[in-house]
Amino acid sequence: MNISEDELEQRLRALFADERLDLPPPPGAGTVIVAGARRRRRRRHAVLAAAGVTAAVVAVSGGLTVIRLHAEDGTAVMSADGTESSVKPPENLTAGRAPETSAPEPASTQSIQVSAPPDSPTSIPRRPSATQKPSTLPAVSSGPLLAADGFGKLKLGMSEAEVTAQAVALSDPEAGASCTVYKAQGSGLPASASVVISKAVGLVVVTPDVVAHTAEGIGAGATKDQVLAAYPTAKAETGGVVAPASAAAQYHFKLGETGVVQTSLMSVDQDCAG
Repeated sequence: MNISEDELEQRLRALFADERLDLPPPPGAGTVIVAGARRRRRRRHAVLAAAGVTAAVVAVSGGLTVIRLHAEDGTAVMSADGTESSVKPPENLTAGRAPETSAPEPASTQSIQVSAPPDSPTSIPRRPSATQKPSTLPAVSSGPLLAADGFGKLKLGMSEAEVTAQAVALSDPEAGASCTVYKAQGSGLPASASVVISKAVGLVVVTPDVVAHTAEGIGAGATKDQVLAAYPTAKAETGGVVAPASAAAQYHFKLGETGVVQTSLMSVDQDCAG
């Protein structure tokens, strides 16, 4: 069955006019609609205010910073906060060509001569030998000198007659099998001494009554280390140290608690007891 357009329109109008199709609004719908309208109005005002602030910032920034490019001579001019500065490119800058860099000039070389300060030593001082121990006390020069060949005018090897001829008196003899011990004193001696004279080889031992010193600075109070330092080939013996005085004689140093307490000169070749 065909229905005309007018009839269809009338039926639709009658259908829409039916009260059963109406949707009644819920209670309080008016209040909700008014609140929604107010929210939309506030949002619109906020958007407009933000847009105004953004426009103001852009306007201020545009007024503070102005960049002008001049293509006439390749100079770029930038002004900010009312100040201007110009930057000009290098003269040798051309299109398609890298800027030329000037090579640094070679540094001039100069010959430098280093001389030692005038006060600096030219040679390194030699250290003492490790085998030679330094003495702990200064050299001793007190007392008479007991030389390597004798004492005063007495010389090793003199006979009894030669000794008395030197203004030396011999007394208190103590005779042995081949040697005699005497007390010697007189102007020929710097101090009295005990001497031993061999019948075969003459004067072989001289022991001053006071502690004499040697030419090497060993005398009263000298320590064992000092003796060994002055005479590197010296050797220890009972009660002291024996050291070479010469090729024909030896020094015998008697040691006590205070160091050297007696010094004797003795011939190497002799027939008397030491």
